[in-house]
Amino acid sequence: MRLSDHQADRYWRIETLGGDLMTNWGKISTSGRYEVKSFASADECEMRALQLIEAKYKAGFEDYPEFDPMQSFYYDDDEIGLHPLTSHPIFRKYFCSDIYYSSIQDAAPFGNDEGSDALWELGDLLRRRPKADLIHYPISLLTKLYHLPFYPPKGESSEDLAALKGEKLEGRPLLEQLRRTDRVILALALAQIKITGSLSQGLYTLALKALDRLAKLKYVGAPVRCPVELLEQERADLENYVREVGLH
Repeated sequence: MRLSDHQADRYWRIETLGGDLMTNWGKISTSGRYEVKSFASADECEMRALQLIEAKYKAGFEDYPEFDPMQSFYYDDDEIGLHPLTSHPIFRKYFCSDIYYSSIQDAAPFGNDEGSDALWELGDLLRRRPKADLIHYPISLLTKLYHLPFYPPKGESSEDLAALKGEKLEGRPLLEQLRRTDRVILALALAQIKITGSLSQGLYTLALKALDRLAKLKYVGAPVRCPVELLEQERADLENYVREVGLH
């Protein structure tokens, strides 16, 4: 819905999913703000949605058929956190497992410190620079957050990684730093799709290499804290997304 007056040209929209209701509003051509509320039942949620829509009509809002939700950027409600309704529709379609919306499971892409930080930082960047080039973003993010050099995955073998056991970087085990790097890369790739619906070629290539290295790190006994089955699921979901949607 849209309201144009002497103050601003604004939009407001609403969407429900089961007992959850999402509202998104702001100035035309911006991503605006998102808010999610939960109700005891889907029926109660739908009733509340109809009440809100009626109130907007009374306030002067009109239908806005030109609005395309696929062109919007999606940002989570700070109070509710990760939610399908505050994720791009394309992300919801191809990354539908509950694990992608968990902020408490350490194995989840956004449930660990690296993944949570990556999602928040990318969201902050895209709010300020919607067309930012992300090809070098993993490097700058790791430097900013952890003050560490960037060790991107390079197709190392299990033997190569096993040979690094016992080595330190900035006083911490090197293999742990490689795991941190890979989890940041993977989270950034998923976060780009979650927010924008698209994925850059550079991040996709890095994400597949990161998944490979995480699996090998786990094989050599590094504390990856993520089951191989989940790494395989993430790879399959990414590949399916790219096969059907393509890369940006």
